[in-house]
Parts: sequence; C-alpha cells; structure tokens
Amino acid sequence: MGERFVSDIYAEIKRTSNLKHAIITYNPIIEQLRDVAEKENVCLLTEFKDLYELDAGFEAAEVVWIVGTPYWEPGIIWRRAQILYGNDAAPLCYDADSDFQHYKDERIQRIYIQTVTDLITNIIGRAGLNLLGNKKVMLISSLEIPNITDRPETLLFDWEDFQIAGGLDKLAETIAIREKFETERGNLTADSRREKVEQVLGCSTRIANRVLQKFRGGNIPHVTYREQILTLLADGEKKVVEVTEAIDGNSKGIHNELARLAKIGEIMKVRWGVYGLPDSPEK
Repeated sequence: MGERFVSDIYAEIKRTSNLKHAIITYNPIIEQLRDVAEKENVCLLTEFKDLYELDAGFEAAEVVWIVGTPYWEPGIIWRRAQILYGNDAAPLCYDADSDFQHYKDERIQRIYIQTVTDLITNIIGRAGLNLLGNKKVMLISSLEIPNITDRPETLLFDWEDFQIAGGLDKLAETIAIREKFETERGNLTADSRREKVEQVLGCSTRIANRVLQKFRGGNIPHVTYREQILTLLADGEKKVVEVTEAIDGNSKGIHNELARLAKIGEIMKVRWGVYGLPDSPEK
C-alpha cells in the first residue's frame, strides 16, 4: 500500500508541474522520495518532527501531502501516561502493537491519539488552509482529526478514488459520483426494479435477481459450479473468461472445477482456453 502511495504521489507531482508541492511524512517514506525532492515544483520534503524554520516552504506550497501517521517512541507516551494516570487504582498496561502503535490500555491510547492529532492539526494550520483559497491538504491517514476530518468542506476518500480520478483535478468529482451510487445502493429495497439494481451495483441480471431475492426474504438455493458450468455450455462453447464472468464465485475454484469436469469427461477442452460439452453418442 505504501508503494502505491509513493508511486501515485510521484506521478501527480510530475503531472502537475505548475503546482508547488510539500510532503510531510516519516523517514522511511522520505528515503523513497529522495528523487522527488529534486523536482522544481517540490518546495518541501521533511519529516513530521522536523518542521522548524520551514515557513517559506509552507507558504509556497499549493498542495501539502501529509503521508502516514507520526511515530513516537513508546517511552515518551509512557511518561505522559504516568504523569496523568500513574495514581489510578488500575495499573497502566504498556502492551501495544509495535507496528501500528495501538496500545491495549485505552488511557495510553488516548494520549497517543491526542499527541498525533495535535501535530497534524499544527501542520494543517501552518499550511494556511483557513487563510488561503489556493491550498489543498492531502491527509493520507485513517485517523479522525477533530475539527478537520469532520468539517463539511473536507472530502473523505479511499485511495482507489484518487486512482480512478487520475489525479487531484477530478478527485472531488469522482468522490461525488461514488457517494451518489453509495446512497442509491443504500436506498435499494425489495420493491426496486431489477434494471435499477443492475445499474447501481454494476452487476449481471443473475446477481441482481439474487440481491432482490435476498431483500424479499427468499431462500437462495446453492447452485454448484458444476451445474452452472453445464448450463452455460449447453448454449455452446465458452471461453474460460466468459465462464468465470458469468458464475458468481471464486475464479480459482471455477478453474479447478473446469479442469475436474474435463478430466472425468463431463465437458471437453475444445482448444486452449475454450470448453464445450462432449459430442453426443449419436454424432
């Protein structure tokens, strides 16, 4: 996932040579972005905790990328927890997921989250987002930042949205389209027309009927891969890709079933990647 972020950000910086970019992240990502720093339109590349005397870079940046979550040595978080909760009746538990800095003790986790959100809030404030209309801040993190991620003008997106949009220019439009379809999906009911289900979910007629059956409380009988394959091939030869697209299931399982049915003679391999039913005895 990190490699996707790095490569897509790099491509966006190259594509938008007319915009000044700043990147704030942690050291492992900085090492991967050393080449980016040489671009004329990159005015700042720095680590989360090295933000001193960088006002000129923040002022020049039109797009500020905040990539990842700041890391704090556990000892710092522990000491803050001891100051606040050291006299609690329940002793502090310092166990944590070291990769993601998720502390099992909710008190310590609150301190960590507050420390991180304070720093990110400070970065966004220094970017001048509230003061200048030409600024964009791209926060690539799963954390909720109070008074920032919950603001109505903030757009929440998955990285797939960015990739589908092909860059910042179309990102807002892409998010709006996805949210529209998500709303329509949430409004589907047992009374919805099959054509509407197909359009909203982008699925086949067969899948749409199954969805409607489920909405209507009907039992959906399990149809084996074998039955579905034989039904499809009854209409004539089919390519493997046509079979896997028509059948609802795991593509590897479908491939295995095709191979099994061919081995026992229920179907035949007409040529590479194409299957059909065996010739009838009369022929």
